[in-house]
Amino acid sequence: MNLRTFTHFVQRTRARPILRSVSYSAAPKTSDPLRILFCGSDEFSCFSLQALHEEHKQNANLIRSIDVIVRPSKPTGRGYKVLSEVPLRTLADKLSLPVHVRDTFTGWDMPQPDGHPINLIIAVSFGLFVPPRLLSAAKYGGLNVHPSLLPDLRGPAPLHHALLNSYTHTGVTIQTLSPQNFDAGAILLQTPPPGIPIPPSCTVAQLHDMLAPRGAAMLVDALRKGLHVPPHPPTLSGPLPDGHVGGTAGRELAEEERGGETRVLRHAPKITPWDRQVLWIGGGGSVRARNVALRGRVLGPLWTHIVLRSGSGRRHSESEGGGSVEGERLVKRAILEDLSVVETQGAAGEMLTNGRLPRGTVTWVQKSGKEDGQRGDQEIKAEYQLDGTGVVVHLSDGSLLRIGKIKVEGSTSKPARHVLESIGSK
Repeated sequence: MNLRTFTHFVQRTRARPILRSVSYSAAPKTSDPLRILFCGSDEFSCFSLQALHEEHKQNANLIRSIDVIVRPSKPTGRGYKVLSEVPLRTLADKLSLPVHVRDTFTGWDMPQPDGHPINLIIAVSFGLFVPPRLLSAAKYGGLNVHPSLLPDLRGPAPLHHALLNSYTHTGVTIQTLSPQNFDAGAILLQTPPPGIPIPPSCTVAQLHDMLAPRGAAMLVDALRKGLHVPPHPPTLSGPLPDGHVGGTAGRELAEEERGGETRVLRHAPKITPWDRQVLWIGGGGSVRARNVALRGRVLGPLWTHIVLRSGSGRRHSESEGGGSVEGERLVKRAILEDLSVVETQGAAGEMLTNGRLPRGTVTWVQKSGKEDGQRGDQEIKAEYQLDGTGVVVHLSDGSLLRIGKIKVEGSTSKPARHVLESIGSK
């Protein structure tokens, strides 16, 4: 979502009433005029900054000033030669707000707008821990907008993991900033259970656009009610577990009793490149094809490695596409696109299981990472059948995964049928 689209979206949603939410504080408390240090980065944080700026313009007695802190732009693209501007920096400049660029708080003192100290720190999708030194220097400490029903999905990627765990509902939490751990503050305001419904086949972008304006509205509501003023309710306890990669959708933390029911609390670790590897074996999931297709919808195109056969009887060289050489075959990285499940009970599934479509075999290689506990790369030979320009792969649990396109390293994206037919695996 670019800045123009984002601004138009905010204008359309500005007049909407704040959704009902659960407050964990007592009656409204009075507050000094707020001089806010807003820490953020992405488009999710842009919604909160825009809402705070609108409140500042309309109610200077509540919000007197806003300073913005962002992390430095980072190089992206091929060769990492292009600097990607932080979305929040673009918005802050557009709103003519003071901007401070920092990648560490060490040795840094907060600004003093109009000669007065910052009295509230707000961090939204910032990714840098705000140290106790700064939190104690701000009269009202710090607040955070988190897109989950804390303590569930604590961590940096709650939107992704809500979808990866097939949640039917989620929500937004306004919490204090803990001086010890991420996402372990006091819950001040929260979407009431069961939460906000997640539409079927929802994407991360769609879920973001549902929750970002709600979080921004709840943040302003919390300030209007004085929820940032101590005393606060008890904080969440315990540090987060170490992040993990390449395995399950989220690590289970604990169990929580709520409304007479016990539910599993999960961690929402950062999404890494290993999370985008197709797990032909291992990785859980009651139906493997559905699990792979889900990850493709949530995370985007997935990667694996594929065994190519020479067909000419000669050895491939390392210069031929950059793959690894193993005898008279070449193992190359492949990007799988347009992934979907073929239900075995339907007409398409019946045609496949009855052998009415042409068949072939393909050999995948599942790479081992030091974090996933495997003992080396694993080779998986699978049967596939042609389905139009795509292919349907038979997985080890009997489920059927349709692949629309494959992009083999060193080549362009092509219909999966053409790729598998060309590598001589039939």
